[in-house]
Amino acid sequence: MKLSFIAGLLALVCGLPLSAQETAPDPKAKEKPVAGRHVRFLPVGDAPPFQQDIRDGVAYELEPPAGSIPPRQVMVGFGDEKKNAVPLLLGQVTLPLSAPGGEGLMQVRKLDDAPEAEPWLKVNRPESGDFLVLLWRESAKGNWNTARSLVLPDDPESAPAGKVRLVNLSPVPVAVVFGGEKIKLEAGKFYQRSVPVGKDNEFQLGAEIRDGGLDRFYAGSIFQNPSERSLVVIYRADGVQPRKPLKAVVHREPVK
Repeated sequence: MKLSFIAGLLALVCGLPLSAQETAPDPKAKEKPVAGRHVRFLPVGDAPPFQQDIRDGVAYELEPPAGSIPPRQVMVGFGDEKKNAVPLLLGQVTLPLSAPGGEGLMQVRKLDDAPEAEPWLKVNRPESGDFLVLLWRESAKGNWNTARSLVLPDDPESAPAGKVRLVNLSPVPVAVVFGGEKIKLEAGKFYQRSVPVGKDNEFQLGAEIRDGGLDRFYAGSIFQNPSERSLVVIYRADGVQPRKPLKAVVHREPVK
């Protein structure tokens, strides 16, 4: 069965069109600003191995090495406006923060940085609508002192209930098999489709390997209730000696 999967995905990566794919929205697109918009963050990556120290028979968890996880808490600001603090946890979407209307620069600073220090991250917010900022390490062997970002629309009109989005943050194309549908998802792009509610919707992800074949690195399913949507984020493994070069995290939530 694995051989037939690899053969099918190999043909997929070699020749399928990209017409069903979408890129991140152009932040310069002109739309009317919407009041009451929000921004959320989702950092993805691998947590460092758990380490502990035994003192007087009691186990104490040790702090992870510097730069091995995102800043525990950051300050998000828009120009001279009041800054908002938000914690960052790998694989978890933050609570929403208010964002002003119109496009412009959003600065993200580490909580313990001096006010005159350069921001940890600068993001251009889109013209209108809620938006989600995906975060990941600059490189697999680097650390979280340097991060990259991708902005996605996060409002119910762009990502409505009944939909699932697959985002490829890895540096290589990924083969996606979703039910009877097959697609080549290029690096830095995302794909959205509808799924039936109340049932498991199986999907598989594969990456090209050196001999020209494909290696399946994820197999799972999406189950959605009415008024729910899902997000699948594919990222490059950045842990210590990972077994697979790519991984994926699945986030399901109600649409408000």
